[in-house]
Amino acid sequence: MAALAEVKNKQEFEDFVKSDRIVAVHFGASWADSCASVDEILAEYCKELKDSFSAARIDAEGVPEVSLAHKIAAAPTIVFFKSGSEVGRVNGFNPAELREVITKQTFASGTAQATKSTTKENLNERLKRLINKSRMTLFMKGNPQQPRCGFSRQTVELLKSVNADYWTFDILSDEEVRQGLKVYSDWPTYPQLYLDGELVGGLDVIREELSDPDFVARMPKLV
Repeated sequence: MAALAEVKNKQEFEDFVKSDRIVAVHFGASWADSCASVDEILAEYCKELKDSFSAARIDAEGVPEVSLAHKIAAAPTIVFFKSGSEVGRVNGFNPAELREVITKQTFASGTAQATKSTTKENLNERLKRLINKSRMTLFMKGNPQQPRCGFSRQTVELLKSVNADYWTFDILSDEEVRQGLKVYSDWPTYPQLYLDGELVGGLDVIREELSDPDFVARMPKLV
């Protein structure tokens, strides 16, 4: 995994946080073991949300003027900025809260640009194309090699058990698709499986359908 970018002084910090997209600054310390885990989580999201999110680390003790200005009391502390202004923070090592804030902030930022992107391409048409990219398409968190939630992992295992051939889309990589598909298919959760352009459902429905030999026979199979 790529290392998290590092800002080393006040000027680099100010240049980094003035971005018009959401950025996170991890105020860390070499002596705090949990800071390495925070770096990994942030680096992962930088990779997945590269068009809407960036993150960097700063030594909380090494650049004290920045830490004092932003009232940093402990490491790790992760502060979120947009256009130079603080828009959120996570105090301490709390992966669940960190992921929640990243998702919330990047989605809020993305909705401001949604009209711009959907004027170029109608969102429903895009969703329809994604659904029909393969005979069977799975919208999931992560990918079959690295599922990002238990429901997605179980779905992958179920499909593997019947040697299914399918294409996947990581909904964590595109918030517009993630939110739009819930409305498009009137199905509020993920994963979502589609066969021949039609919604099958989520994990429970998939598990139930796989008990039907006729349904399994319809599924495309790996050669």
